[in-house]
Amino acid sequence: MAPESQPLSSRVFDQAVLVVAMLLTLASGAVLGGLEGWTHETVWLWLCVPVIVGISRYPVTMDRPGGAIEIGFDSCVLALLGTLAPAQEGALIWAAGALISQLAGPHRRVARVFNIGVQTTSGIAALWVIDWLEPAPDRIGSVQQFGAVMAGCTVYLLLDFIISEISVALEGSTPFGTRLGQTDAMLWMIGIVAVDSLGYLAALVLNTALVLNIGSSWVAVLLIVPVATLLIAAKVTARDRERSRRMRLLFDLSLAVQSQTTTEDVLSMLATGARDLVRVQTCGLRDAPPGQGEVGARVTDGSRDWWLVTPEQLRTRASIASDREHLAQLALAGSEALSRLKLTREMVFLARHDTLTELANRGVFLDRVEHAVEVARRRDSPIAVLFCDLDGFKQINDRFGHNAGDAVLVTIAQRIAACVRTSDTVARLGGDEFAILLEDVREPIDVDRVTSLLLEAVVARIEVSGHLVSVTTSIGIATSDGSDSAHTVLRSADIAMYEAKAKGKNCVARYQSEFGAARVRKLEMVEALRTAVDEDDLGLVYQPVFSVRSGAVIGLEALARWQREGLEVPPSQFVLLAEETGLVVGLGERILDRVARDAAQIRGLGLPPLQIGVNISAQQLRSPAFVERVRAACVALADNELLLEVTERDVVREDSLSQEVMSRLVAEGVRFAVDDFGIGFSSIGYLQSLPVHVLKTDRIFVSEIEHSERSANLLRSMLLMGRALGMDVVVEGVERESQLEHLRAMHNEVFAQGYHLARPMPLAQVLELLRSEHGVRATVAG
Repeated sequence: MAPESQPLSSRVFDQAVLVVAMLLTLASGAVLGGLEGWTHETVWLWLCVPVIVGISRYPVTMDRPGGAIEIGFDSCVLALLGTLAPAQEGALIWAAGALISQLAGPHRRVARVFNIGVQTTSGIAALWVIDWLEPAPDRIGSVQQFGAVMAGCTVYLLLDFIISEISVALEGSTPFGTRLGQTDAMLWMIGIVAVDSLGYLAALVLNTALVLNIGSSWVAVLLIVPVATLLIAAKVTARDRERSRRMRLLFDLSLAVQSQTTTEDVLSMLATGARDLVRVQTCGLRDAPPGQGEVGARVTDGSRDWWLVTPEQLRTRASIASDREHLAQLALAGSEALSRLKLTREMVFLARHDTLTELANRGVFLDRVEHAVEVARRRDSPIAVLFCDLDGFKQINDRFGHNAGDAVLVTIAQRIAACVRTSDTVARLGGDEFAILLEDVREPIDVDRVTSLLLEAVVARIEVSGHLVSVTTSIGIATSDGSDSAHTVLRSADIAMYEAKAKGKNCVARYQSEFGAARVRKLEMVEALRTAVDEDDLGLVYQPVFSVRSGAVIGLEALARWQREGLEVPPSQFVLLAEETGLVVGLGERILDRVARDAAQIRGLGLPPLQIGVNISAQQLRSPAFVERVRAACVALADNELLLEVTERDVVREDSLSQEVMSRLVAEGVRFAVDDFGIGFSSIGYLQSLPVHVLKTDRIFVSEIEHSERSANLLRSMLLMGRALGMDVVVEGVERESQLEHLRAMHNEVFAQGYHLARPMPLAQVLELLRSEHGVRATVAG
């Protein structure tokens, strides 16, 4: 039926059909001459009106492009009226039945108006044809009369079909006659005309009963049985055909939506498919669920919902429940397609982005740098790559845990992205490393402006677990005019970043060619150190610790030594490198193992116990195997004491895990010393809570002791503080006799270490030194 927004030509045609129907009805009434002209014998035929209304609810539906045509079995009533009543009387009865049946029907108002017109026009035309063709109206039951009635019923069906076909064609702007002559349409029309013979048969039965006055007119009621059977069969057949059509359409739509590549295409196909499925033009896709008087099914991609909604309509071919079921099946196919597209998008996103910060990953960044290099080569538009590495991020991870570290990385990523243009690319390369691609960089000042913004943005404090923390960043810059590959530009920026760290961190360095050679040398040294640690190819020397008062050796400090290609590598160089690369854990384990092996020879001298110090790092304290390594070394040392020396920088760090490990080892008899005490932090409050037994003052405090009274007083105060806290104090860096004399003049017990007393020496010389000693030796244990 025509929608509310039907074309003007369709609307004019429908109204014209209604006007014709009204004219034919008025003409029939005029010929009859009003109710006064009604014969007494045919008044009972008004009972046909409810029969027309009932039969009209079971039409035959014939589909066509752009709509559908409904033709009812009510033409069998037309056959009865054409047989028993004059044409003008039958026309009025038929018009009344058509009017009531359509007004009580389920269609929309505009559809009901058209149906009144077409049903009335076709029916009255058929009755006048019967009246015109019938040679002798009083000869009921003749072959001629039967032929006239069947001809009239055929005219009714043809007019109904043709008028409806024209209306649907005008409404949908489709070619006229697409259904005319088709086999299924012709078969349905022939079948309906054949059913009309039941109406003629009912007329014969009723006429015979009336003429003979035998009171057996009730026999005609038996004809209701075959008519009802045919109506029910037609309805069941229509619904079966409709279900079959819907299943075929659902199968095709399910395949089609799965082949779509965008969400918009899937949704568009679902909306069109839903209208084709239920054959209701107002059916569609929307965000709101169905309301009252509507049927709907939810379509979802897992995060967003849509609804396929159609009005609740009572139709011959399908029920409301059928609409709900088939829309749900279509919605399920759509949901699967949308979920697949969403999963595909997520997989593509994960393949191209960092999952934590949602920035581009290394692969995408290199692709964009490669493209930018090509553009720079063609258009002479230089690019710059910034390599950013966070300073101090590891301490946040160690102190607050990885979840807090992840939160810091997300915040830093957002800050970095806010410092650049939308056309620039920001990526997380891994860990705490970020990279930025700046395209079309005309002036160096443009890069300087960005780096200034980055340094300022990163250093701003971040709240983590109720604490305000701060990190900085070291930035390396590499530029290219298009003559380098993406890998080369990124590697150059990486090398420049390490130069920035070497300059003191929280600063910027531009790549220079000599940086590359230094970086290669450093990498080669790292690999050589890694090999030395793995193969236990490190040397070990011991530097004695003396009692200033007695001059006896009271302890030894184990010191690692490394020769590379026959040359001695300074400890300050390779130990720092081990800290930066994480090799310090393995290095520390090797030193502990070597001390444990040497302890057997030291015990063999039969001398009083010594205190053997081993330098460790904070990374070792957090190593899962560290405690067991220390226990094994303690067993090997036997009566000799193990002293673990930690720098002030490491011991003051607020690291609950490290402090817990220290406390556990102290409980097992291990002693701890703070190395390089006095230069790392201004606060000494940590000495109250940490399990520290020995303070080893930095060499700077003894360097001017014989020339500066202030230096002497400062060192004296350290000795007093250590004694007050129950700690022994070892003065490091004694290199002159004059320094030693000042230490001897101090009242408290002082222990000293330095080149003036003894240089670091291999185990054989240590054993010789210990053998040559005589007397009782004081111990740090007091």
